[in-house]
Formats: sequence, C-alpha cells, structure tokens
Amino acid sequence: MAERAGGRLRHLWSFREDVAVAAGARRDAVVVTWESGTVAVEPAGPTVREVLRRMQLGPVLLGNAVVAGAAGEQDPHVYAYLLMRPVFARFPQLLRRTVGFDDLRGALLSIGPLAEGAALCVPPLHAGAVLQLVVGVSVVFDRPSATVEMRSASHRVVLHRYEALLVVARLAWPATPEAVAATLPIPAHVTTGILDYLVAAGVVGPVTPASPPPSRSGSRPRGCGR
Repeated sequence: MAERAGGRLRHLWSFREDVAVAAGARRDAVVVTWESGTVAVEPAGPTVREVLRRMQLGPVLLGNAVVAGAAGEQDPHVYAYLLMRPVFARFPQLLRRTVGFDDLRGALLSIGPLAEGAALCVPPLHAGAVLQLVVGVSVVFDRPSATVEMRSASHRVVLHRYEALLVVARLAWPATPEAVAATLPIPAHVTTGILDYLVAAGVVGPVTPASPPPSRSGSRPRGCGR
C-alpha cells in the first residue's frame, strides 16, 4: 500500500446533537440552547452568527464561514479561530471536533464531550515523546466506524477511517510520533495530527520510565557512592 503524499488536514467544528442556535432579542445576539442550559452570545457579529448557525448543521471549517471582507488581509481560518476562541470558551462541553483530510474521502476521526465542563485542548506534541494507549482503553467496532472507549474518559473518540485505526493499533506498543509515522503508509503530518487529537482526548498518553526495583535491606544499588 503506497503512501499518499501531500494533502492537508482539515480541522472542523460542530455542536452536539442536542444544541440549538437561535436569534436573540437583539439583532447582534445569538442564543445557544442545550438540554441543561442556555447561553446568550452578544454582541455577536455577522461571522460569529454564521459560524454558530453552520455548526448546528454539522462539521464546518471556521474559515469557510467568514463573512466576505471581514478578515481583510488575514488568513480567514486564522481570523475565524481567533474570533471564535472566546465564544467557544463559554461552552466547551458542547463542541465536537472532527479531523478530515482533503482527499474528499470523509472524516478521519471525531471527538465529542461525555461530561459537562469537558474541554478539549489540542497542543502540538513534543518531538521524541514516547506514547502509548492509556491503560483501560478498548476499541469497539461498529462498522463502518470504531469507538475508542475508556471508563474514565471525558471525551468519546470515533475512528471513521482506517488511517486513524492504524495509528491507534500501532500505539498498543510504546512509540514516538516519528516511529509511528515511519512505520505506517500514511503521510507523516496526517499521523501527527491524529496523534495530537488522541492525546488531547486522553486515550493516548506519554510513557513514563518504570522506577527501578527497591534494593534489598542493607545493600546499596550498584554505582551508589554512599
């Protein structure tokens, strides 16, 4: 199976199924409602209103919802992300994240909250970090997708394509991101992107070196000066 070169990851945002978005009492207000709460977003400019409206319909690239001319010379995706960050911070438990690849074959994986207050932060991984599936993680197959489950998880991870499943399977054993990318028929940046989200969801974590066994009473560890 040959590696596919090129292509970009797509980072999409959407709401949980129980979320509704409606116009507020004021023209520049939006009301976000879910099963156990309501948040009024105001003032909400045209781009904020459009992003929230599209998110209740399904996964959306934030930059695609920017109103014409609003971003000026700035990259629309960067502009939209910076604009929406303080809005999203008000209801992180409502957000679903989806990672896609621009080969038009659908999403790689999606992550949704399981608990109120669950927030997903996706920082980049440190090069050389040794990673592995967290103890207690299991993979449940429900064709055509698979779900990564853990009793204490704050997020639900759904694997939509074989590329994401290959990364999860590889992490049954400890490996660095570089080693995972080198052994799978997937572009390296796609592998890294999948790993970023798996770590953020808490189903993959760093491997810490095992502590040496305690020495027997009255003896010293070899190489100990005193």
